[in-house]
Amino acid sequence: MKTFNYKLLIKLLTYASPYKYLFIGTIFISIFFGLLSTIRPILIQYAFDNFILNNDTIGLLNIIIIIFFLLLIESMLHFVFVYQSNALSQKIINNIRNEVFEKILSFKLSYFDNTPTGQLITRVVSDMEAVASVFSQGLLVVFGDFFKISLIIICMMIMNFKLALISLLFLPFLIFSTILFQKYMQKAFVDVRKYISKINVFVYEHIIGISIVQIFGREKAIFNRFNKLNTLHRDAHIKTVLYFSIFLPIVDVCSAIAMGLLVWYGSIQAVINSTVTVGEIIAFILFINMLFRPLRGIADRFNILQMGMVAAHRVFEITKNTLNTEKYHNDKLIEKLVSGSIVFNNVSFSYKIDEPVLENIDFEINKDQTLAIIGPTGSGKTTIINLLMKWYDLSNGHIYVSGQDIKSIPINTLRHNIGVVLQDTFFLADTLMNNIKFFNNISDNDVYKAVQDIGLQDFIDKFPSKYNYRIGERGAGLSEGEKQLISFLRTYLLNPTYLILDEATSSLDPRTEFLIQKSIKKITQKRTSIIIAHRLSTIKYADKIIVLENGKIIESGDHNELIHLNGKYANYYYQQFLAN
Repeated sequence: MKTFNYKLLIKLLTYASPYKYLFIGTIFISIFFGLLSTIRPILIQYAFDNFILNNDTIGLLNIIIIIFFLLLIESMLHFVFVYQSNALSQKIINNIRNEVFEKILSFKLSYFDNTPTGQLITRVVSDMEAVASVFSQGLLVVFGDFFKISLIIICMMIMNFKLALISLLFLPFLIFSTILFQKYMQKAFVDVRKYISKINVFVYEHIIGISIVQIFGREKAIFNRFNKLNTLHRDAHIKTVLYFSIFLPIVDVCSAIAMGLLVWYGSIQAVINSTVTVGEIIAFILFINMLFRPLRGIADRFNILQMGMVAAHRVFEITKNTLNTEKYHNDKLIEKLVSGSIVFNNVSFSYKIDEPVLENIDFEINKDQTLAIIGPTGSGKTTIINLLMKWYDLSNGHIYVSGQDIKSIPINTLRHNIGVVLQDTFFLADTLMNNIKFFNNISDNDVYKAVQDIGLQDFIDKFPSKYNYRIGERGAGLSEGEKQLISFLRTYLLNPTYLILDEATSSLDPRTEFLIQKSIKKITQKRTSIIIAHRLSTIKYADKIIVLENGKIIESGDHNELIHLNGKYANYYYQQFLAN
C-alpha cells in the first residue's frame, strides 16, 4: 500500500455523496471557524496599538466586547462542527458496514474455508471505527487546519512581511519532517491493524474451542501464544508513540525558536526605527502559536487518516471481491419449485486440485421418493449436499432439480425450496420460540400445530418456560439431541419441496431417535428427500440407497436388494444389528 493512497480516499469520499449537503455544510463551518480564529490576533493588535497605548478605555471595552462575542460564536461553531462531523462519519460507516456485511453474506462457503472468522469480525467492527475517524477526526479537521494555516500566513504577510519571514523560517523544515514522519508512521499503522486482526482471530477461535483447550490442559500454552501476539501488537503501538514523541518536540522547539527570533528582531525594530509596533509583536506571537498548533494537530490528524486508509483498504478488499460471491435475486422473485426428481449426471468435484472427492457420480431420485446415502467418513456424502445446495461449484457434470439445471436456478429460490437439517446447528441467544421460527414469517399457532403434528409436545413441555425458555449462545443449555430436534422442527415449518437430512439422528438417544424416525416418515411423504445417516435403522425404509466409498458409488438399490447382495451395505447393517 502506498504512503497515502489518494485513489482510496476519493473512493471513500463517494460514500459521502448521499450526505453532500451535510458534508459541504461542515466544511463551511470549518472555514468560518478558521476565519474567526484568525481575526482575534488582528483585533488584539489593533487594541494594543490604538487603545491600550493611548489609554482609550472606551475603545478597549468595545473591542473586548467584540472579541468576547466572536469567541462565543467560535465556540458555538466548534460545537456544531464536532457534532456534524461525527454524525456524518456514523452515517457513512453505517452504509459501508451494511455493504460489507451484505457482501460477506453473499460469499461462497469456499471463501470461509480460507478466511478466519475473527479477521472478518475485525473488518466489520474495529476497521469500521478507524474508517469513521477519517471523517470525524481526520479529513474535515485537516481541511479546516490547512485553511487556517493558509489564512494565518496571508495575514502575517500583509501585516509585516519581514516578521512573517522570520516566523516562517522553520516552516519548510517542519513540512519535510511531517512528510518523513508520515512515511514511518504508515508502516507502523499497518502492523497495528495486522496484529489487531490476528488477536481477534486468535481470541475468537480459542473461546469457541475453550472446552477442547481445557480438556487437553492447554491453558498455559494458549496464554503464552496469546501473550506473544499481544506483545507484538503492543510493540507496534509503541513504535507509533515513539515516532510521535520525536515529531512533537521538533515542532515545539521550532515554535519556541521562531518566537524568540520574532521577539528579538521585533523589539529591535520597535526601539530603533519604530517600524514594528508592540501590537504587531503580540499579534505575531499569537499567530505563531496558532500556526504551529495546527501543524502539530495536522500530524495527529494524518495519523488518523493513515490508520483510516489502512482500514479502508482492508474493508474494500472485501467489497470488491467478486470471485467468491453468489448472485442473489430479490426476494419477490422467489418461486415455489414443482416437486420433481433430483438427478446427478456424471458429477465430479474436488476441494483442492488433484484431490478428488467425488468421481463420476450418477444417480436419480424420482419424484416423492427418498434416497439414502451411506458410506465411511470422507467418502463424499456431505459433499453431495454441498453441491446440491450450490455452496460449491461443480468441477464437472450436471445436477438437475425439477428438470432444471441448478446453474439456471436462482440461489435463493433453490435454497428456499430445499429444507436441510444439518448435524451442526446454529442457535440464537434467544427464546425457544424465536429459535424455532428463526427469522421466518411464521405465526405462533403454526409452531403449535407443527409440534403437535410431529409429536414433540412432551419435548417442549419439559422446558421450564416452554416456548419462552431462554437458550444461550451457540445453543448453551441444550443437549445435542435437543438441538437437532429444534433444527428438524425449523425445517418442517418451512414446508420445503425437497428435504435433506444430513446425519440428523447422529446425536440422539434411542427414545429421541424413535421420535425423529416417526417424524421423518411423515415429513418425507410426498416429498423428494435425501437422507445421510450412519444409523441404518433410519434409512432401511428408503426407496433407494447408495453406498459411497472414496467418492464413488459402489452399491445401489433398496434395503432388501442390498442385503441380498451381501456387500458393503449388508456388512454395515449386520455390524450395527449385532452391536445393538
